[in-house]
Amino acid sequence: MTLVAKQISKRLGRRVVLANLDLHCGATELVVLRGPNGSGKSTLLRILAGIVDPDAGQITVCGHALDDGGTRARRQLGYVPDATEPLPELLVGEFLELVRALKQAPPAAAELLADLGVSDLPLQRMSTLSFGQRKRVCLAAALLGDPWLLLLDEPSNGLDPDGVRLIATLLGARGARGKATILSTNDEAFAAAVHGTEYRLEAGQLQALLPTPAPVA
Repeated sequence: MTLVAKQISKRLGRRVVLANLDLHCGATELVVLRGPNGSGKSTLLRILAGIVDPDAGQITVCGHALDDGGTRARRQLGYVPDATEPLPELLVGEFLELVRALKQAPPAAAELLADLGVSDLPLQRMSTLSFGQRKRVCLAAALLGDPWLLLLDEPSNGLDPDGVRLIATLLGARGARGKATILSTNDEAFAAAVHGTEYRLEAGQLQALLPTPAPVA
């Protein structure tokens, strides 16, 4: 189980956002993307999720190409953007059932909502939820079908401390089950809590960040 992105390039207008970028994510790995706002973290995640096409380069997920539809690759992915405005007039339960049907996943929304602390929401409309509640519901949707790779854009934004701890615990449990995650964050405390392999994205390139050494006693 791996994600391999090779020579990924992307322009937005005249600006080069990603320049021949390479990324490898192995089984059970948790990759943390750091970098200033506007550095391209969200664009990279959208490309890895198959929502935006790169100008050049290739992505494979578990040996399957993501381009040209990439159905087999996409079945291995779950994606949660930072901004969450999905189908506001649907009830939470209706939204999750729609996603489940599209993924052809077994029904598991009730269990996921309970795990994420929002089991009382299925009869509420998406438009009535707080930002943090919508993020939890969208995370539940992304987890339907138990995808191998989870892609999260600023997952701690809008969550209270309990929500942040819950997400960190969930990601650790996924890793223990052989699942991988790639996430972006500028939240120092959250990045430290998830214990991932950290990269800084700047000038279109990824640079591995060394772990902070422990203080000398």
